[in-house]
Amino acid sequence: MLYLILIAFLIGFLLGMRGKLKILKKWNTVTVVTVLLLFFMGFELGSDKNLIKQLSEIGYLSFLIALFAIIGSALLPTIYEKKFLNKSDKK
Repeated sequence: MLYLILIAFLIGFLLGMRGKLKILKKWNTVTVVTVLLLFFMGFELGSDKNLIKQLSEIGYLSFLIALFAIIGSALLPTIYEKKFLNKSDKK
């Protein structure tokens, strides 16, 4: 699995260096990938019936930590992008 990740990274790096796939620059790719990651993490957690049954055993504190981590992962980069990056940096 590690080799697959490294190969995908290298292919993306090489395509970026050659200027290919310029359409990806029009989208905020990091945000799209982050949203997809959070979606699939939520899907995995939601489909695990044992986890749902054991949620009271795990504790509400763990649930709150996970919830705030998700919110922070989605919200803080958006705030950073809007407040600290110039419009010229977003391109």
